[in-house]
Amino acid sequence: MSRINVIFLVAFVGALVWVFLFNPEGVERIQRGALKVFRPSIEASTNLEETVKGFGEPKLSASELKELLDEAQRERDQLRLEVLKLDELFEENRALRSALNYSENSPLRLVPSQVIGRKPSTWYNTMVIDKGKADGIVPDSPVIVPVGDYAGLVGKISEVRNDNTSVIILATDEMCQVAARIEGTAEQGIISGQRGALQIQPDLHLRYLPKNATAKEGSKIISSGAGDLFPENLLLGEVKEFKVGAIDSEATVVPAVDFNKLKNVFVILPEKIEVEGEGGDPDTGAESPKPPDSNTGSPVKATTQVTNSG
Repeated sequence: MSRINVIFLVAFVGALVWVFLFNPEGVERIQRGALKVFRPSIEASTNLEETVKGFGEPKLSASELKELLDEAQRERDQLRLEVLKLDELFEENRALRSALNYSENSPLRLVPSQVIGRKPSTWYNTMVIDKGKADGIVPDSPVIVPVGDYAGLVGKISEVRNDNTSVIILATDEMCQVAARIEGTAEQGIISGQRGALQIQPDLHLRYLPKNATAKEGSKIISSGAGDLFPENLLLGEVKEFKVGAIDSEATVVPAVDFNKLKNVFVILPEKIEVEGEGGDPDTGAESPKPPDSNTGSPVKATTQVTNSG
């Protein structure tokens, strides 16, 4: 090594000693510069090390993954069930509020009831409700539900079993017969259920109409009030088909009530109910005969004013 090289080496070493011992700011600048230059390499090395370590960690087996998936599905199904229960409670609450409101605003004396029993073999014949003797229910009490703004006929009480249970014979049963007429006319007949397939809601059969009677498809059929069993102007259904026979006329009627969705019904208490302005015989309590008005005859509405006689 030449003398000049030795001198430069000594000078360089001396400069380094001076920088590190007597000039901290210079040291920091050198460190920052070095870190800036080598940072990418350091970070890449760190990431590679973590990746390599990850390969050595244990993985979940297929059975463990399936168990986790099954558990997640069970939790999902449970949540769905809870949502369905809440929806059902909400709908039941809404229906009860609606029933209470209808009962309070109806001109008829009604007993709100819930359907608690129904057999598939007699689905369109009978049903059991949760009201009985303790609520004033007696045989032949008419049973209705709201159909829009109207009172639709469900049937009548056929048996009061005890204080808290009664049986309804439905309007779709052949044995439930109601005096009825075509809305807006004086043409009267007898309507009843008719036998049909168990899975399909049967139509009603309106018979014994006058031979010269006429009814268009869609004409409403309402109770006539004859016989005093069913109040006048309860909605029964709409004409589906009309036929003129050799002696009389008849019609096939689609029921106004959906008998597949009955949950809450209303029993009319057994007392005389008259539309205000329509007098009765004060001695017998019977309705005074009156000529029919073809411009009236709308089904009973919740806002109809009535008075109870005698």
